[in-house]
Amino acid sequence: MRIVYYLAVLLLLVMGLFGYFSISGYDIVSVGSGGAEEISANPDPQSEGAFFGDAATAGGEEAGAGTAGGGTVLVQPSLNITPAEFNIELAVNTNVEKTVEVKNLKTGTIVVNIRQVNLDSMIILGETSLTLLPNETKRFNVVFVALNKTGIFTGKIIVGSRIVPVSLNVRTKLLLFDSNIAVLNDDYLVRQGDELKTQVTLIPLGDETRLDVTLNYVIKDYDGKTYLTKSETLLVEKEIDFRRDFDTGILPLGQYVVGLELVYSGGVATSSAHFEVIEGFKFSLAGIVYYLIIAILIVMITIVILLIKEISAQNQEPQY
Repeated sequence: MRIVYYLAVLLLLVMGLFGYFSISGYDIVSVGSGGAEEISANPDPQSEGAFFGDAATAGGEEAGAGTAGGGTVLVQPSLNITPAEFNIELAVNTNVEKTVEVKNLKTGTIVVNIRQVNLDSMIILGETSLTLLPNETKRFNVVFVALNKTGIFTGKIIVGSRIVPVSLNVRTKLLLFDSNIAVLNDDYLVRQGDELKTQVTLIPLGDETRLDVTLNYVIKDYDGKTYLTKSETLLVEKEIDFRRDFDTGILPLGQYVVGLELVYSGGVATSSAHFEVIEGFKFSLAGIVYYLIIAILIVMITIVILLIKEISAQNQEPQY
């Protein structure tokens, strides 16, 4: 009787397994955060192909498309921008000039507009638009200006539909200390809900001095919105390194800056680092089916072992 029960359970499990395989596939769609142009649709194993592309281009920038094998359609980016981001350190009332390189990756002539966001009075753009022939590269200058206020200032340079994040770390001119904050998460990516892991370095300059310093931490996006502030006071007499982790549960998907202001009597030292918050781990249909198959296989193996033991026990019973 027990053998019949085991066979019935095994049959039900097999039927359930085939039922899951008969489910129609669906797409899981994700859009790049923080203004990124890439959009991807990742189907489960039952679907055919995927697509990847830029969002609709702006400022007269052309869009194009190509087709790859296996049903995948690729839309190439229109521009290559170098550098991809700016992290500038400046003393108050100083400025620095940098160069941005723009390359047209398309087969046709394009016109791109150039503008800035959230950096009024702190940036001077050498050009407001560029006309680029196919595969042509042009450069324009950008002057970053530190006013008479210390702090971490964020903004964007927008070239066509591409965004170049900017972080300006403005400090006092005469420094007794320098500071540095670095993101330790792999590839500067933080999954939503995970901690942002950083390493802080405080460096006395000149003669060693025992001094109380205040560390002001800030997390901002590139539109200048502040999401987190935190402070602590330390006694510093020599160079020190230590870890500081930050909860990112409140942060939407996107690109951010974690900044540090080291404040002491008579001076402020600043530094910042870029990171991006991406989607946390989610169960997909394919993942659920995978773990279900593993569980079913374990149960099936267990049932087979029990059946073998049952049959073996019956064969060993004395016959009368």
